[in-house]
Amino acid sequence: MNCNWKLIAKVAAVVFLSEMGDKTQVTTLLLAGAKPLYVLYVALGSASALVCTALLEVTIGAHILGRHLKPAVIRLASCLAFIALGILLILGVIGRIELPA
Repeated sequence: MNCNWKLIAKVAAVVFLSEMGDKTQVTTLLLAGAKPLYVLYVALGSASALVCTALLEVTIGAHILGRHLKPAVIRLASCLAFIALGILLILGVIGRIELPA
């Protein structure tokens, strides 16, 4: 199997640009600011989470959703999920992180 470097670069650029300034970046910034002595651990945790979620997303997207659902249905479901998560975050139902002193 040949490695498609052009595709890898495109995906990396799109993910990098789409992650720039989103809630994940802000959360990571706040966690690093709360614990400046542990900035390496915050960076490693954040990077590990991104890798794990990306692997899950690609696996689910390629093997389940992409085979059984139309792109318009996937787009609508992701839009509704994003709105629901945003409302839950605004209301404080999710997203509260208690850091040890």
